[in-house]
Amino acid sequence: FDALRDAAIEAGASTAFSASEAAQGIEELAKAGVSAKDILSGGLSGALDLAAAGTLSVGRAAEITAVTLKQFGLAGTDASRVADLLAAGAGKSVGEVHDLAEALKMSGTVAHQYGVSIEETVGTLAMFAENALIGSDAGTSFKQMLLQLAQPTGKSRQLLDEYNISAYDAQGNFVGMANLAGQLADGLGDLSQEQQNAAVKTIFGADAIRSATNGNFALGGSR
Repeated sequence: FDALRDAAIEAGASTAFSASEAAQGIEELAKAGVSAKDILSGGLSGALDLAAAGTLSVGRAAEITAVTLKQFGLAGTDASRVADLLAAGAGKSVGEVHDLAEALKMSGTVAHQYGVSIEETVGTLAMFAENALIGSDAGTSFKQMLLQLAQPTGKSRQLLDEYNISAYDAQGNFVGMANLAGQLADGLGDLSQEQQNAAVKTIFGADAIRSATNGNFALGGSR
């Protein structure tokens, strides 16, 4: 407790945030299960950096960091890395950290369950944001895209086989977003625009089509 109090006081003296704001960040991280050791070794500094990058309160930045850690099954020692990744992802897109957090809230858990890394998830959502698909809409659409690929049925399964598109390798591991985009580009690239639209809608569904075609993703835009 003494060390955490000292960290809050030091943050208040050396950053743009007050000691009480830093204390709120510490509280949010602790509530999410981040250990005192991890808070002191990078968790708090990561939350402070994210707050500064996203014009957020320290408490909100810490909450976003902690939730993301839980979604991707990461340890508290990754708090600083996660905060830096979120700040960088938001900085490369038209959305704010808040928008990226909302997108992650809707898609992060499913992305992790289906083998998409946090780096790939944040990078993909940042690309969507560059093309005006942001916030919970982006997350929901991305989630549906992954679910459709994981359990294709009927005509969707038929088209995936026809165009040699597979989200998983022979060992059942996700191939990665760049690899998937490349397969889509190779499989659908020679089709007419009408044929591409019909194929993508069938494969990914009406809602997920926004993700699959965002930024020309289906034509290799995320390579």
